[in-house]
Amino acid sequence: MARRNDSSPHVAEYELLLKFLNQLSRYKFRIALVAILGAGIVFGLSLLLEDKFSAQATVAINISEDPGGVQPNNYRGVNTIGVLEYDFIIDGIQANERERLLARMESFSYISTFINQQNLLPWLYEEFWNADTSEWTEDFEPDMREAVKKFKSEALYVFIDKKTDLLNIRITSSSPDFSANLANTFVKSFNDYLRTLDLEEIKNRRNYLEQRLNEIKNSEIQRSIFRLLETQLAVESLINARANYPLEVIEPATVPLFESYPARKQWAALTLVLLIFLGIAFVVSMNVFNALRRDLKDYALRHEPKKLNPPRPVQYTGE
Repeated sequence: MARRNDSSPHVAEYELLLKFLNQLSRYKFRIALVAILGAGIVFGLSLLLEDKFSAQATVAINISEDPGGVQPNNYRGVNTIGVLEYDFIIDGIQANERERLLARMESFSYISTFINQQNLLPWLYEEFWNADTSEWTEDFEPDMREAVKKFKSEALYVFIDKKTDLLNIRITSSSPDFSANLANTFVKSFNDYLRTLDLEEIKNRRNYLEQRLNEIKNSEIQRSIFRLLETQLAVESLINARANYPLEVIEPATVPLFESYPARKQWAALTLVLLIFLGIAFVVSMNVFNALRRDLKDYALRHEPKKLNPPRPVQYTGE
């Protein structure tokens, strides 16, 4: 029976694996202790952070970007009045209508309006607000531009769920009740804001038509203006009658039961796993360094010539 060659690469790899496992078994308790202590320290430090609670409202955007049906492309009226009536009545839906709505939701105009309506400046800058005197401390004067930026970065998060194609509006604060109420109020306030803008546009159109009606004496044009006024009145009635325009609440925000920040358990678990891997990497690196230093020492002994001891000088005694 042939003997196994002990110098084969497989045997060398097996011995290396045994050395690695032996070192890990020697340091396993130290690695575990360091990992547990590190996770405990991270968990303890996270207790010093303020708890944050997030409440989320799910809404549907009631904007028909692809209404279907027959679209009168390249419309040609029999006269100029017909073309003007068509352009005045038919409002074309933009291809990026949803993106325009989201941009308006996070615009400075609306966010600043919402902050003023809900009196959120004392909440955003509570460290400078004296609740007893209802005044700012240290001559602090809030800047609305900074307030809008802070609200969008620390409190508001708006995103569309790719699976359901629904819009989620999330509000984060230190109070669970306040987060839920503010998220629901945000949806209602945005609907009122857009409704006000649309009604203002209709009002401007109606004022323009009434002004032209008083100036023009042509009976045909006057009848056209009356038809346009009837249309504007119908559009205004529809906007006022729609309670869920343009956002329809699918699931209102509820009071969260647990904090969303800080994620103490997650941080502690990640720290534990990370320190275990770092401990294993440290043991491997230490073994590699020791083996390299030992091999370098053996190489020096084998290949470098030994230094001879220099002869001792002969001392003259005078005899």
